[in-house]
Amino acid sequence: MRRAVAESESRELPALRDIQLPRGSGGGAEALASDGISLWIASQFQNTVTRVRASDGKTLETVSVGSQPVAVLADPSGIWVANLGDDTVTQLDPSDGSMLGTFPVGHGPGGLVSGGNNIWVLNRNDSTVTKLARDGTTLATFRVGTRPTGAAWDGVNLWVANNMSDTVTKLDGATGAPVGTFPAGKGPFGAAFDGANVWVTNFFDGTVSKLRGSDGATLAVFPVGDGAAGITFDGVSIWVTSNGVNRVTRLRPTDGAVLATYATGAGPFGVTSDGAAVWVANFASASVSTSR
Repeated sequence: MRRAVAESESRELPALRDIQLPRGSGGGAEALASDGISLWIASQFQNTVTRVRASDGKTLETVSVGSQPVAVLADPSGIWVANLGDDTVTQLDPSDGSMLGTFPVGHGPGGLVSGGNNIWVLNRNDSTVTKLARDGTTLATFRVGTRPTGAAWDGVNLWVANNMSDTVTKLDGATGAPVGTFPAGKGPFGAAFDGANVWVTNFFDGTVSKLRGSDGATLAVFPVGDGAAGITFDGVSIWVTSNGVNRVTRLRPTDGAVLATYATGAGPFGVTSDGAAVWVANFASASVSTSR
């Protein structure tokens, strides 16, 4: 296993463009997802999701969802929102944000992944994963490590980051059976798949682990900054938010080299790509930052 050398924390960074969310939709902007045309931003403290047009950053609408929305997913079946405070997920129509349904899941849903024609919900407070059909029907529930917060789909399997177990659980996507549990860093938080390997952010030690997709072996660990949280693969690069130092880092997947580091708004958590730009949800500044 290789551990990279940390980049200097002191130099001034170029900043992404910041877009302030409208009053009433901001506050706790923790997660976001792209449907290719719009960004959907979950605001935990407002119990809302705001739709922003990607081309110009204009707010199109803000809709009410459940209590404490902390995760959002764009899927062909709709926009899905995990409501941490009332143990439900909400399904929205991507054309106008109207509600298609609200469905019970486990205790403290806090993560969402699409895979195998299903919606996978990570339940932080009972350490389970709920598998839903795209119509919201519960198909099964599977136990994983303590406090699952993020996951990635590799085309066949689901990889779950267990925040309080310092592990990653690999579940068979067809049966939900555990394939293996693998060590990560301190406080694994988010996960992404680059087509060959799984990348996991470690919130409490400010690193990202690169795991081999075939067997879960740790290939390398790279420092990115305090509070490593959100992560995404845009088809070319790995992007990681560092919540404690207000920045997002771009890594080369082949060797983890830092390609660029950008300043964001305050308290960045979620990060996603719309195919043309990267977007970051800033929890403490009620804004999103973008490379567009």
